[in-house]
Amino acid sequence: MTAGYRHRLEDQPLDFTVLDERRAFDGFRPLDVLSIEHAALGRDEPSKARREIVRGGRCAVVIPYDPVRDEIVVIRQFRIGAALATANAAPLELPAGGIDEGEDPATGAARELEEETGLDVLAITHCYTILTTPGLTDETALVFLALVDAAALDGRGGKADEQEDILAIRAPVDALIAAVDEGAIANGFLVGATHWFARHGRTRARLLADSIRQDETTT
Repeated sequence: MTAGYRHRLEDQPLDFTVLDERRAFDGFRPLDVLSIEHAALGRDEPSKARREIVRGGRCAVVIPYDPVRDEIVVIRQFRIGAALATANAAPLELPAGGIDEGEDPATGAARELEEETGLDVLAITHCYTILTTPGLTDETALVFLALVDAAALDGRGGKADEQEDILAIRAPVDALIAAVDEGAIANGFLVGATHWFARHGRTRARLLADSIRQDETTT
């Protein structure tokens, strides 16, 4: 039996209808309850279901890379989810945060990087986009590679008015890859971005650095 197009290794559209929608909680991350009907996949008939969804919007995740020192800047801060689910209340992460309504994503990424590490972006490029937990939230994360000067890092970051206490750390790339491979890091953004960087990062960084030199030559 020949596999149909639904067996292709790709995300695909699916017809669905929202039958009812109500807001169960209206806070920093609103929670909506939806009754939906969607076209058949593994069954013969359309399916109806009730789903709760946390509205997360778009966020930017930054891989701050210093090509001179071959280092990625990571951060450590208290995370309530990690504290409640694991023994490690201060996990390693990448700088990340919400993209404001109408804000250019790359601009939002650079803003979050500066707020959480104090570093300026020398050049930045979009790498890939992921749905963080599509069964739970509509949050969409845009992952960026940013070239930085890690020597400018003073180790402190975060906004006091948002109750953030952030430690910024310079991580040698190979040591960070080894830590991920050894299971010492659980943050999904950092694990995925490190795997991506191991395969593509240095090459993309060289292209990005070349674009800076070309801009300097033409100005």
